[in-house]
Amino acid sequence: MGSYLYQYTYNFHSVYYVYKFFPNEAMKPSQLKEHLTKIHGEKADKAFFQTFKEQQGWRSITSLFTRKMNQSDSGPVASYNISLLIAKCGQPYTVGEKLVLPAIREVISTVLERDPMQVLKSIPLSNYIVARRINKMGADTEEQLCAILRDSPLTLQDETTTPNNNALKPPPVTNILACATDDAPSKVGRYHGFTALLKEQVLKVLTVLCILHHHNLVAKCNSPPLNESLNIAVKAVNKIKAHALNDRLFRLLCQENDEIFERRLLLTNVRWLSRGNCLVLFYYRNIVEFLESIGSALGEQVTSSHCDIMYLADFFEKMNKVTLKLQGNGVTLVQCKAVDKSHLQAVSVQQSIGRRQLVSEELTDDRLFIYVEHLKTVRADLKMHFWDLLDLEVPMWVVLPFQADVVDCDIVIQEHLVDVQCDIEAQAIFRTFGWGSMWTKCATRYPTFWEKARLLLLAFPTTYLVEQGFSQVLHMQSKYRNRLNLATSGALWLKLSSLQPAIKKLAEKHQVQGSH
Repeated sequence: MGSYLYQYTYNFHSVYYVYKFFPNEAMKPSQLKEHLTKIHGEKADKAFFQTFKEQQGWRSITSLFTRKMNQSDSGPVASYNISLLIAKCGQPYTVGEKLVLPAIREVISTVLERDPMQVLKSIPLSNYIVARRINKMGADTEEQLCAILRDSPLTLQDETTTPNNNALKPPPVTNILACATDDAPSKVGRYHGFTALLKEQVLKVLTVLCILHHHNLVAKCNSPPLNESLNIAVKAVNKIKAHALNDRLFRLLCQENDEIFERRLLLTNVRWLSRGNCLVLFYYRNIVEFLESIGSALGEQVTSSHCDIMYLADFFEKMNKVTLKLQGNGVTLVQCKAVDKSHLQAVSVQQSIGRRQLVSEELTDDRLFIYVEHLKTVRADLKMHFWDLLDLEVPMWVVLPFQADVVDCDIVIQEHLVDVQCDIEAQAIFRTFGWGSMWTKCATRYPTFWEKARLLLLAFPTTYLVEQGFSQVLHMQSKYRNRLNLATSGALWLKLSSLQPAIKKLAEKHQVQGSH
């Protein structure tokens, strides 16, 4: 047995500690008991240890090896947060080691002027670790969403299923209020389509055909003369864009003529806004001048179709504006009805070009007759495709609850409407955020109104979110990441979902490894 004296100074006072070392033989129970009674006689009683146990509390074996989050444990949390940012940006998993860690090293060493190695070792960001982090956060986000859907009413947007039918864990079917689909036969079939099978399970479900798809059908040029002129414009643009030399020479011509844009856009039938964007940038004089300079016969065809191309450019530009109004996350059936009704009236007004008001003298009566007939066809198509939306009944008290006349409303809701109109808090929410947010926040306070108004608020009029998901899949599933399986990975979940994973809860399950 040995001992030594240790001294240190604290606030100009010397403090001494005496340390003793015991041999292995002293660890026997009899030797320890003898040491306790002789040296620490005041603590030999069991009452001391009982009091000490009550002060410290009961600690199991698992709690002895469980460490609380401290500064050294913030590395896994940072690793999860950075992995979440990588997934949100849709970047490859290797960007953690190739870009993020070098950036952290540069910031710490240059700005803070410290050694970054200790920080870098505590933040594991290898390709395999980032993939595991993203998968765990994706599974956590899926669990949160399933928990919400099990207890809340929901609406669906459906266009396809994942490979091998790996879809979301199905919520209770009775919670489904509405479903928006495209015009695929597998979705809208009368007997075996998705909507038909859904209506067998939920009798009062509302099925909506995507309004954006219907607008795309209406925007297609069904007039043969106008379709021929459109093909001539497409050939002229392809003549320039398909050859690098022609594209470079045309760009120089636009610079000489002080044009705003120097490039043309190709037409594709996949993108709904392509026709308008292609024809709006169709500069007639520059294109004719360039085609004549290279000796192409398309110059004469473009000149003869000048009026048709300008008409189509204006028509598709207006159709694109309507389509953009219908896109977005928070578009409701009420907004879509207002947009389509306004568009239908605008088409009716545009038919007045037959009176030759504000019409160029170059336009002949034959071409003018074609334009009027085309507008009549578009108006008839709008009525045919959107008759159910135009006939949708929107009560006055839903959109303007404080201006609606109580006497004109249904007798069942008259007393409740009086309560709403006298609610000062609801008035403040209505003036600040609008009628949609007011009914959502006051749903528990006025359940009668919420039952009648929730379908107008929750039903999806388009499959915009699905199309947005497809765009993200094309961005992530590139030729450089062809081995990424989005059906099993959590990358797509984190990219599209607005739910935040429980990062601290996931990080607490990890033990910091210095080898990382």
